[in-house]
Amino acid sequence: FWSLLGGDGLDVVFIGDSITEQRQGTMMGKSVTDFDGIKEVFGKTFTKDKGGDFNGIAMGISGDTTKNLLWRLMNGEMPYGLTPKVWWVGIGLNDLTMKGCSEEVVLLGILRVVEEIQNSHPSDIIVINSILPVVRNTDGLLEHLGKHHEDVALKKKEKNLLDEEMNKKRDHVDLWPSIVAINEELSKFASAHKGVKFFNADNVFVEERQNGKYVKMDLMHDTVHPNLSGHKKWNSEIKKRLHEIIKDGE
Repeated sequence: FWSLLGGDGLDVVFIGDSITEQRQGTMMGKSVTDFDGIKEVFGKTFTKDKGGDFNGIAMGISGDTTKNLLWRLMNGEMPYGLTPKVWWVGIGLNDLTMKGCSEEVVLLGILRVVEEIQNSHPSDIIVINSILPVVRNTDGLLEHLGKHHEDVALKKKEKNLLDEEMNKKRDHVDLWPSIVAINEELSKFASAHKGVKFFNADNVFVEERQNGKYVKMDLMHDTVHPNLSGHKKWNSEIKKRLHEIIKDGE
């Protein structure tokens, strides 16, 4: 990315976990054929020489938690000369899922990452991306609305708990209330702090139906990672937000 430091320079740096690494076309540092399209779309959207409105790079590592990302930032991933206008932070899901951290711990971990960036780049804008929804059933149901639908969902969840295959995948685990709680606090923090913005990706990945809120399953590669269509729609909304921040001098 050093070639971008001349000329127009870098507009945005995306930092995070495997969802960010998808944009590099890799998982655990190894190329993944299924992600080739995601990498190509990211390149076209965030490379001016390829017709994009902005120059951007993605620095994601699969499995990373807020602690891992903080270590990276403190040990070489904010080198001298890396001065984008915007840092786009997408982290926290692995703290909640893999590590089983409480909502409070996840929130503090994300805010500590924000603090570290602010300490080194006080004039840069930081955008905190909301934690994305996690698919926990084949329908994509996140939140049921109404007593009847609540009873039906509970029975289905109990059935999933008894299903060995579903239990192994942990698809029955209801993380949505925790994700909502963390995202709400992140939004409040951003509203109260200059130079920090919050981006709610629920507008891309979640839809409300008559009986509840659902993940848009056609945008998901698996239970946590967006597919090519998901990244296209997400990139489009990110681009709009960047125009507001960079072009309009928000």
